[in-house]
Parts: sequence; C-alpha cells; structure tokens
Amino acid sequence: MSNLPDAPISPLILGGAFTIERAVALQQLLLQQLQQIGLQEVCLSGISEIDCAGLQLLLALKHSNPHLRLSAPSPAVEQLLTRLQLTALLSD
Repeated sequence: MSNLPDAPISPLILGGAFTIERAVALQQLLLQQLQQIGLQEVCLSGISEIDCAGLQLLLALKHSNPHLRLSAPSPAVEQLLTRLQLTALLSD
C-alpha cells in the first residue's frame, strides 16, 4: 500500500437534457457514481435543458448527500432555480 495522500476526486460533470424523458437513466447514473467514487462535487455547467423531473433529481441528490457541492450551474439550471427561488441549493 502507498502512503501517498488520496488524489482529490474530480467533479462529475453533467450535460445534456435533464428532463423527464431521461429521469430514470440519470437517476441510475447518479446513484452508481455516488456508490462507486464517493462524489464530493457535481458540475452542472453542461446541462442544456432542465425540467421539474431534472430538478427533483438534483434535490434528491442533495438531500441524500448534504455535503455534496453543486457547482457551475448552466444558464438553464440557473434560470429554473431563480424562477423557483431555489438558488440556495447551490450554496455550501
């Protein structure tokens, strides 16, 4: 075994549409990533479209992992969070 410190875990970068059509697949991906690599940060910069189902996934992710950081929201994510007064979701 090595005595080297653990390398920092890179954020999971989400992209594409975060919509109801992809909700089940996205949920499976997120759960798998959480279990395998112990995510500390999720980058939202690549999300091109988000609806309430996508937002529900983000809320569930944050709820089940309170220390998880959601960073770099795309304009689509930022617009939805602002409209619903949920921008505090992005604060640490």
